[in-house]
Parts: sequence; C-alpha cells; structure tokens
Amino acid sequence: MFVEDEDFAKKFKFHSAAKSVHHGFVGGLLEHTLSVTKLCDYYSKAYPILKRDLLLTAAMCHDIGKVYELSPYPENDYTDEGNLLGHIVMGSNMVGKRAAKIEGFSKNDLLQLQHCILAHHGKMEFGSPKTPALIEAMALSYADDTDAKMETFKEILENSLPGAGWLGYQKFLEGNVRATV
Repeated sequence: MFVEDEDFAKKFKFHSAAKSVHHGFVGGLLEHTLSVTKLCDYYSKAYPILKRDLLLTAAMCHDIGKVYELSPYPENDYTDEGNLLGHIVMGSNMVGKRAAKIEGFSKNDLLQLQHCILAHHGKMEFGSPKTPALIEAMALSYADDTDAKMETFKEILENSLPGAGWLGYQKFLEGNVRATV
C-alpha cells in the first residue's frame, strides 16, 4: 500500500534517514531501509525461530515516519510533527491506519508489527517508546543499530584525510576511532 501511494513512494526514495548522524543525504532513507532489511533477511535465515514475514515487514516499515519527521532537502530539518511526535510514533500510526484498510488483517499481527516499530531503537534513552519484547523486535533493533553505526563510521572515514590515523572521539560510536592502516 505504501508503494502504491506514488506521493509517499517518491518522498521515501529521496528522503534522508537522519538530519546529521547517519544516512543524512538524499536517498539515505531508502539506502538505510534496504540495508536493515537485508540484515534482517540474514537474521531470519540464521535464526529460524524468527518470524520472517513479521521481521522483514518491520524492517521495511521501521522508519517510514521519517518522511514526515524531517523536511525534504535542502532544508532537512525536523518538522513540527517530528519534534512533537517523532518518526517512531508516526510510523506506528501510519502502519495502523494502512492495516485498518486491509480486510481481515489480524489484530495480533498488527500489534506485533507496531511493537517492532515502537521498539526499534532498542532502549528508551535512544528514543524508543518501548524496549523489545519480541525476538523480532530485538533483531530489528540490532539490524538498525548495526547499519546506522557502520554508515556513521564509513562517513567519518570518507571525510578524513588519507593517513589521518586517530580521528578523535565520536559521540555516536562512543569512542575514539581510527582508520585502518
């Protein structure tokens, strides 16, 4: 349903995933979502206990609220809705509204999907309204965190001078980082 909404699909394809921390560029949201989905696909094969359909759906939908949390480029700043509600709550609400239009959509499936979205930052201090209570929510949280941190590290390396060595303390990575020599 989100793909068939041409206006939403266009915004999603060209949106950033963040203001500055990771994937803060045109198309970053799509790139991040694809990477998280690929990691979750791997997890679902490595850990068969995971409900693959739930996990992959959650991976594809986990950041859909970012389309309304951040304004489009070149501004790329937080909107009023973004500041007041945040992408996690908005994304959960968006999924709920879409699911209501699907005849026979299971209330249990919707609750589990919304939980994964609401818990995808892993900890309340990282902005999640809920902590992961389902194994799929935990897997999504780890995939999201892995991709965000790997992209952040990559961007730091790309913006450093060749042979720079130690690059200083990086708050998001919680440590002093260095380029591989």
